[in-house]
Amino acid sequence: MPIQVLADDVVARIAAGEAVERPASAVKELIENAIDADATSIHVEASGGGRRLLRVSDNGIGIRSEESALAFRRHATSKLRAAEELQALHTLGFRGEALASLAAVSQASIVTRHRDESMGIRLMSVDGRLQRQPIGAPAGTVVTIEHLFYNTPARLKFLKSDSTEKRHIHWVVAKYAMAYPGIAFALKQDGRERLHTSGSGTLGDVVAGTFGAPVFKRMLAVAVDDRARWDGARIGVKGFVSQPQLSRARRDRIILFVNGRAIQDSALSHAVIQAYEGLLKAGAFPLAVLLVSTPADFVDVNVHPTKAEVRFRDPQQVYLATQRAVREALATAGEGSDADDHWSEGGFTDSFLEYSRPAPAWQRLDGDELFDNAGLSHIPELAAPPDRPRTLPVLRVVGQVGATYIVTEGPAGMYLIDQNAAHERVLYEEICADIQSGELAARALDELQTMLLSPRDAELLEAAGGLFNRLGFEIEPFGPNSIAIRAMPVPVNGVNAADMVARMLERLRGAALELSDGVAALAFAAALRRGQVLEDDEMRALVARLERCPNPLTAPSGRKALIHMSSQELADEFGRG
Repeated sequence: MPIQVLADDVVARIAAGEAVERPASAVKELIENAIDADATSIHVEASGGGRRLLRVSDNGIGIRSEESALAFRRHATSKLRAAEELQALHTLGFRGEALASLAAVSQASIVTRHRDESMGIRLMSVDGRLQRQPIGAPAGTVVTIEHLFYNTPARLKFLKSDSTEKRHIHWVVAKYAMAYPGIAFALKQDGRERLHTSGSGTLGDVVAGTFGAPVFKRMLAVAVDDRARWDGARIGVKGFVSQPQLSRARRDRIILFVNGRAIQDSALSHAVIQAYEGLLKAGAFPLAVLLVSTPADFVDVNVHPTKAEVRFRDPQQVYLATQRAVREALATAGEGSDADDHWSEGGFTDSFLEYSRPAPAWQRLDGDELFDNAGLSHIPELAAPPDRPRTLPVLRVVGQVGATYIVTEGPAGMYLIDQNAAHERVLYEEICADIQSGELAARALDELQTMLLSPRDAELLEAAGGLFNRLGFEIEPFGPNSIAIRAMPVPVNGVNAADMVARMLERLRGAALELSDGVAALAFAAALRRGQVLEDDEMRALVARLERCPNPLTAPSGRKALIHMSSQELADEFGRG
């Protein structure tokens, strides 16, 4: 195929793919534009998970009529003039690609009026042509995006369900509401208001509204003054972190901002987690909302197409500043109230958990997210006395469906258990408990097992070697890109060692290689596979162990382990209500 210059519409769609991954990405870009326009009120409306409609309205400065024709042009921006300004950016949406990218993959329109003008203008991008017409409008800008990705079916196909896309949109809006508490945000999805903030300027109000008052009561304020200097650079850290008694099985609620920009930074997340060293058990993670401020020239935000990642001039300074700020908050908090007092506030009310008293109660967050104590005491075998409180009622095994799901009956209806996800959860908790008590044992293999690794896996195994050792593996080099496995952990007895290592490497790729990552990878690799036929006693043993897990609803990866249908729901399904 000969070399040729791509057509403009193809270039535009490629650029859109870099800047707009999903509807939430479009919302993020438009919110950033509104913030840069000095808006004090931003309203977001979505329907059909953002596929059918996205509308972002603001009361910002607006676009001058003589400049409006440039709104949909690539690399057209009011926020940057010279390349030197990239070294110290003071705006969020500086690339000048958002509107052009959105117009390339949707039916887009803008209604805008500059504050200094009496008449507004409406702009529509139709098949790459811009249409303009005068219109009466309030000062500010309204961007409407309809039928997102209608002309890129491959990208449309890879979007998730409406509920998943709605959740991503919700968290984008919530994050910017927390980063800018002085701006009033509102979010309406499918006609229902999902979020509303007052714009009072008080961060605590927004955090409480997002996570819920009972959770916010168990959070601590972090405040390191912007004037504080860390090794010569001014680095401020403020926000809220959870008390040690409030934890989560995943790290996805460590929410970070740098100079008002929501970012993903594994090093800063690790700094927060490390501040809790000795306070949280293995597999438990804190909640955090932290706003980090640095000099503009201390951070490079031009390193990622969606601006989700940044690069610091001195990452170690920011890491230490964040870690120390969180530690100071934890150190000055005192003992506080007992965790049981917190978990008794506004518990999870699904009927099957009503039978779990006095197990740790569950706190519902935003209708979707579940929190737990992440207690990691040992889970006894089926015949052992029950040392741990139940988190599920006693379940009677009825049978197995498709060699994948275990059907059980309890006092409040039917419980369908994914055997793979359930076993993954059980193994995770038991391995954590063994590590905590110092009882994680290894066993020598009857025969040495060798395996050939790809260069990529060989590099990953070298980086994670200490983690594998701590989990009970004994692995040594056995030629170029080859290893010999001499021992493996006792809890996964009976699993092929080479298969185990291969699956763990698959799961660890891209992880931070902390102990919790290794335990999750080990549980994932050793769990029962789908399609594995189980005897009745095997199913009963697995269910009995799951009944006493602190978090029986999900696997460590977040996949559902259990679905409950109440007796009333079953009756309704069969028309017996």
